[in-house]
Amino acid sequence: MNIRQLTYFTAIVENGSFSKAARALHIAQPALSQHIVNLEDELGTALLVRTHRGVTATPAGEVLYLHATKIAAQLKQAADDVHFEANHPKGEVVIVYPPMLGEHIAPILFQRVERRYPEIQLRILEELSLECYNLVETGRADLGLVASDAPLKNIKSIALYEEGLYSVERLREGDEARGDHPDITFAELSRKELVLSQKRHAVRQILEDQALASDISLNIKVQTEASRLRRAYIRQGIGVAILPWASLYPMWDRGEISARKIIEPELTRTVHFAWPRNYPLNAAAKAVHDVTLEIIDELFEKDVIRGRRLDTEET
Repeated sequence: MNIRQLTYFTAIVENGSFSKAARALHIAQPALSQHIVNLEDELGTALLVRTHRGVTATPAGEVLYLHATKIAAQLKQAADDVHFEANHPKGEVVIVYPPMLGEHIAPILFQRVERRYPEIQLRILEELSLECYNLVETGRADLGLVASDAPLKNIKSIALYEEGLYSVERLREGDEARGDHPDITFAELSRKELVLSQKRHAVRQILEDQALASDISLNIKVQTEASRLRRAYIRQGIGVAILPWASLYPMWDRGEISARKIIEPELTRTVHFAWPRNYPLNAAAKAVHDVTLEIIDELFEKDVIRGRRLDTEET
């Protein structure tokens, strides 16, 4: 078993297809298939299975995939350590944000890193919080912001702030634009027609958990995973969305929506800054880490982020 085989195997799992992986790797598909046959022969077990949805890993293949991503992360770390000097950060840094924060942080971060650290190649990704966690855990991202109240296992992190959730709807005639509107109880909220993300989203899970605890049914009108569609539904008055402040801020700032904090109980979640546990931050990642914290401080001052700042140690 060698690095090339692991790289090829990982590409197939992540692309879900031999043909897509072959194109991504710039090799012929028959050659790629032969490498996998050789790998399966060496390990004495099937690693991949073809289904109507594409190619997926077998249970043994899932174990190998986890090891392969960790090995790739360690190799990346080794290469970074060789090519950077402690006082001269350089190399690629991958950072991932959830959609609520990416649009606010990414453009500023890119400009500042480009200006201060011209030898850092910054790659910014945007994913849901669960996928942010997965990318950091497997070492495919050097840094990530993760919104979760569950303990973050297998990664290192610091808790940055706790943010509340808001009921968001189209501004009605007579409502004050950009004003602070009265809070809304969870019981009141449950009676409104809701525009929610699908169940794998962290905010949706918070609502479902509270509804179960309160023995209340949610009045769900529309479900969509697309942030753009949720914003469109809100603007058209189709329903009420549940968002953290950073997600609703652009619409609130333009005077398009009213935002009411959810209370009784207050619904909150914690935003963490995370990085892989299996290797320390190199100089380039540390530089990006520090600039990100600097920007978050500024967003708090500008009211783009609202919440309770947390002074916690690394876990």
